[in-house]
Amino acid sequence: MKEIGKLSLEDSINESIKKRLPFVFYRLPNNNQIHFIGQSDAENSDSGFLFAPFQENKKAPKHFIRADISFSGSIDDFNGIVFKIEDVFGKDFSNTQASKEQFCKQVEKAVNEIKLGNLDKVILSRVEEVKLETEPLEVFIDLCKKYNSAFVSLVVIPGETVWITASPELLVSLDSDKIKTVALAGTKPANGNTPWGEKEKAEQQMVTDYVRTILEKHCTNINASEAKDTIAGNVMHLKTEFSATLKSDLQQLINDLHPTPAVCGTPKKAALEFISNTELYNRKYYAGYLGPYNMNDKTDLFVNLRCAELYAGKADLFMGGGITGGSEPEKEWNETVMKSQTLLSVMNKKVKAV
Repeated sequence: MKEIGKLSLEDSINESIKKRLPFVFYRLPNNNQIHFIGQSDAENSDSGFLFAPFQENKKAPKHFIRADISFSGSIDDFNGIVFKIEDVFGKDFSNTQASKEQFCKQVEKAVNEIKLGNLDKVILSRVEEVKLETEPLEVFIDLCKKYNSAFVSLVVIPGETVWITASPELLVSLDSDKIKTVALAGTKPANGNTPWGEKEKAEQQMVTDYVRTILEKHCTNINASEAKDTIAGNVMHLKTEFSATLKSDLQQLINDLHPTPAVCGTPKKAALEFISNTELYNRKYYAGYLGPYNMNDKTDLFVNLRCAELYAGKADLFMGGGITGGSEPEKEWNETVMKSQTLLSVMNKKVKAV
């Protein structure tokens, strides 16, 4: 990999845009370093950044952005660097937005399927369109400043997509043969003393049981923490942390782990079918996974949550929630509204509803 300075970083971005080559900015949780990686014509790296959809298809292929060029620095090193989204992804695409009434009816449909025994849990999501009045790198920097514990990234695939993320959820990390992952589920406001309900506890236990089952297939020396509170912006989740020793191939583990019940549901096949038949839009990269892959012999992949696809002049925000037999439609809608604030709280001075 090649380290480059600020001036050549700007040149590299401009060259990537000119040649329609992908590039990405990212910052790992609880870390002050911002990283840039980009491809070149040289194809001189087997390290890079993996950007995978919820379900791979023609509209949302998996991307591996090679780290042919790389730069790491502080926020100050990236201040003043600007590129216009119109130069990389100017086309408009309208996702179908579910109204509150439509979303609540979807929740009612899911609860009915669960009570009939066809599902144990399913994740329902929606998209909300807002007007974008700033450049993407500024939003990325603002997210880095506000959400230190999140994985923050800005993925640019010229001509295809631009995606901003501030995710609270690790999918899997690998350092040597040591694996880490989490079971993350249940949501309530971060401020206040509202106790966890049985619905949230049951939801988190489903994810925990699923993750343990997958790890038992691929790993040894599995250890799990007790479920504990973790804050992600203005909301709080329940999180169980796992560590293990990998005995099989990492990609095989990922294929079995993704999508977890935290973004899909259980049983997986029935949940995927319900999502496909019920949601009004294609999730594309929402609830997929992304992150640095084999960078300095380490891989850190995160679930693509608290995210938005950026266009020229607008952004599509994605948010969802876990539906169980105890779900109430109004509360599930309010949960999606809370989750949308992760991005809107840094964009609210620069975006407004279309």
